[in-house]
Amino acid sequence: MKIKKLVSILLAAVLSLSMISCDRGQGDVEPIPDPDPGQVSQVDPDEGKKNNNPTTPVVIFSDDFDNGIGPEWGTYANGGEFGISGEDGMLVVDIKKCGSLDYSCQVFRDGFSLYKNAVYEATFDIYTDYDRQLQWRFQLNGGDYHYYFQEDKVPIGPEKQTITKTFTMEEDTDPAPRFCFNLGYFDGMDKKQAHKVYIDNFKLTLMDASNVEEDMSSSFLSNEAIAVKVNQIGYKTADAKLVVVNSDTAPTEFKVCKVADDSVVYTGTFASAVAGTSDDGTTYTGDFSNVKDEGEYYIAVDGLDNSYTFKISDKVYDDVTKDVVRMLYMQRCGCELTANLAGDFAHPECHTGKAKIYGTNDTIDVSGGWHDAGDYGRYIVPGAKTVADLFLTYEDCETSHGDDYNIPESGNKIPDILDEAKYELDWMLKMQAADGGVYHKVTCAVFPGTVMPQEETDELIVSPVSMTATGDFAAVMAKASVIYKDIDKNAAKSYLEAAKKAYAYLEKNAANDTKGFTNPTEISTGEYPDTINKDEYLWAAVELYLATGDDAYSKKIESLMNEVPTGLGWIEMGTYAIYDYLKADKSVQKSNITTKFTTILTDDAKAQLENSKTDPYFSSMRTYPWGSNMSIANTGMTYMMMYNLTGDATYKEYAVHQLDYIFGMNPSGYSYVTCEGTKYAEHPHHRPSQAIGKPVPGMLVGGPNSNPEDPYAVQVLAGKKDACCYVDNDGAYSINEVTIYWNSPLIYLLEACK
Repeated sequence: MKIKKLVSILLAAVLSLSMISCDRGQGDVEPIPDPDPGQVSQVDPDEGKKNNNPTTPVVIFSDDFDNGIGPEWGTYANGGEFGISGEDGMLVVDIKKCGSLDYSCQVFRDGFSLYKNAVYEATFDIYTDYDRQLQWRFQLNGGDYHYYFQEDKVPIGPEKQTITKTFTMEEDTDPAPRFCFNLGYFDGMDKKQAHKVYIDNFKLTLMDASNVEEDMSSSFLSNEAIAVKVNQIGYKTADAKLVVVNSDTAPTEFKVCKVADDSVVYTGTFASAVAGTSDDGTTYTGDFSNVKDEGEYYIAVDGLDNSYTFKISDKVYDDVTKDVVRMLYMQRCGCELTANLAGDFAHPECHTGKAKIYGTNDTIDVSGGWHDAGDYGRYIVPGAKTVADLFLTYEDCETSHGDDYNIPESGNKIPDILDEAKYELDWMLKMQAADGGVYHKVTCAVFPGTVMPQEETDELIVSPVSMTATGDFAAVMAKASVIYKDIDKNAAKSYLEAAKKAYAYLEKNAANDTKGFTNPTEISTGEYPDTINKDEYLWAAVELYLATGDDAYSKKIESLMNEVPTGLGWIEMGTYAIYDYLKADKSVQKSNITTKFTTILTDDAKAQLENSKTDPYFSSMRTYPWGSNMSIANTGMTYMMMYNLTGDATYKEYAVHQLDYIFGMNPSGYSYVTCEGTKYAEHPHHRPSQAIGKPVPGMLVGGPNSNPEDPYAVQVLAGKKDACCYVDNDGAYSINEVTIYWNSPLIYLLEACK
């Protein structure tokens, strides 16, 4: 490899890290200090121009801290108490308590790459006002976090020393590794001894690139999307069937071919070119809806690789639907997952100990429920969305009433999605305080490493009550009382009592809550902040009105209906309230509320539909947030809601197109559901999948993120836009994490379109 080429790649990647914004969303991440615009990592591009000799040293970065601490530097605490600051041209680590692990106090640096077979030199100055040891390492930033190079138990003291080491990157190229100073506990230290560590003149130099493989310089992604994109799962016989092609030259026709004998069953032409809304170039759409015979097919276009294979069958979604539903069983907490049901992902009971209520010495039993995402926290707000989606699926889709989804309760003559929902509901009941308020979440203080759930054994902490958790709880409990009244009367009664109690807490306290939930200082797990509680309040009032007929709840609906944020996410919950009200018996509806809600939902759906109609992949989005695939699935739910209320078949057609997008008809060409399709997401940010080394089937990954917020994605997606901002890597938590509440709208959409 020529050094000039390597330097240009490194320069572009590092500078991109400094320019991409980091509005942090939900995920198991650590806060990064606000960037100092005066401090930017430097790679000298002129070095590459002057020196084509791959053995000429090139400085990858050099941090002298004269202008403060740059955005590449951050901290991670796991039981330690410390902070960093820039003082007198040095990085100063102010340690109050060192914790109990070597990485309890970790200072890290991101924003560079390590190339296979390249030789590097790292050097820095360091001293401390307390004799101690340190560990420093270059490591994988994800997965098992193993090191590429490490020095352990290095003694440091008041005398400044310069540490210099040379190492060879022996593993595959890592475009986004992490450098760490681990300054936690080492043998012989006083854990409570406050002290400071001073670091300066940190430099990483590429010493020798002569053995770096040429093909590693071309792309970190190595996943160029196939040009001919289809729904890799397939299509029902009567569905609208589309193919989307990316091409620099206009294709003339496409052929639908049988896999069995390559015979052509249909030849079609493409519609007019459509400019891509991301950076994937020009797209062309072909329609092969006339192909209705069941079978296995592929699409051929002259000059391009064939599409992935797909099926046409009226049962095309049956198997994938079961996997997507079973993901919730695989996320169960507090119980054994048996080998006959969970296979390689079986594990014993986890998180069964009592949890301490934050700020007290009181403990309560909060066992049960679902692990929320790639971590093992359990959170009321996303849990409520998930349960709500299951309830809507049960009500709207007769196909969802099966009792054969291969979970422990299968065969008990109760639909499995209701058995699964009840597992979460019964945990939620344990999260209600005596005064009716609902605790926001239960987690450990920090996220665990890449371990199976039974191996997370830190103290469980119940975070304080929040209005959003209480409102969501009241809504789903009220609806549960209706859903289960003929299935489990005692449970239904307890759900309604809990809902009323939570609503009374809202009535007393909601007006005083303007800040929403924020993490206590000692807790850094997922926050799920939401400063607006009116939509949760409205939703609770609607469900309690429909459950009881009490006109007091109807009056509350009228007082809130003009300020409702629409949506089906964990932040904006208003559409749940609106839809349930509009599909209720007309005899209980009030005309002014019905008129208002109809206008709100119709306007929202029409705006989304207009976007879908003008997007080359039928997406309603123009920018892609963290968890964009949830937004895609939620859009499909909205379209099916409108179809159910109006009978307008256009909405159902575009609901199906959201499935097409999820299963491969998108700019990346991936099926975003693990183990489903031909080219599917294989490396989710999901601890059991990472620990076992293969993905749990049926998990919907977060998908493209216009503003990637983890070091790996920031590095490798530099220059990518919108729906093209996807990479299949378990370190890319802002792209490839999974959650229960991303799967749940997909459950609805699959069952509705079966």
